[in-house]
Amino acid sequence: MPSLPRIRGKNVILGRKLDPTLPIPLYHQAYSVLRDAISDGTWATGDQMPSEAALCETLGVSRITIKRALSELAMEGLVSRHRGRGTIVNAHKSIGLVRADFGEMMKDLLDVVDQTQVDLLRADNAIPSPQIAEELGLRDGEEAYEVFRRRLMDGEPYVYSISYIPAEVAAKFPTHGTEQTSMLQLLTDAGHAPHEAFQRMTATSADQEIAAQLDLEIGDPVLKVVRVFKTQSMRPVQHTVMYFRPDRYEYTLVLPATHAID
Repeated sequence: MPSLPRIRGKNVILGRKLDPTLPIPLYHQAYSVLRDAISDGTWATGDQMPSEAALCETLGVSRITIKRALSELAMEGLVSRHRGRGTIVNAHKSIGLVRADFGEMMKDLLDVVDQTQVDLLRADNAIPSPQIAEELGLRDGEEAYEVFRRRLMDGEPYVYSISYIPAEVAAKFPTHGTEQTSMLQLLTDAGHAPHEAFQRMTATSADQEIAAQLDLEIGDPVLKVVRVFKTQSMRPVQHTVMYFRPDRYEYTLVLPATHAID
């Protein structure tokens, strides 16, 4: 296997080969190889990773495969991607990613659906931001189905969300009667049932639009949650950014003992 170009004085060689005969998608295999290289210190915090072309040559995969693998790393916060600078390794604190039970999360989502009402604010095809497009595996400039919704609990604003679904997937949604149907149900009925999700949570402040939708003041704190749902074949089919009122939302996560920390 050829070595990668010298990056910051390191001649980085990835010693694992990808196997196209495995049921695991190649981009996910590539992601695992790159993640391990970050985890074991092959690339340190602040290092510039090899170019996409170099990674393609070394791992023997296509450019789109490497792009999707790097998107996985970016979603976990392990790398940041910059135009003109390439891909930079972030601090290793994200290596300890907690993997929660997907079934429990789905139950929580369905409970929310049962207990809330939906305001469909608007929906149409649009071009997502480059980061969202990358996380959905879309080409630059490719359209996606953009949906703005607000959920109410007991008549009061609860969460404001912006979702993107690949246009090819959304084309299978019914043309009528979808306003009160959850996105998860629409995806399942369209033959793209979610099987796995990546989630990022952070605190932020409400801008003018978020404040208006959640009946808050501009600058009030909100909980921002980003979820990317994938099918069993690891195809991304939904990217959603949600803004929760912190006084009406509580997130409880039950972890197995293996995640316990003294």
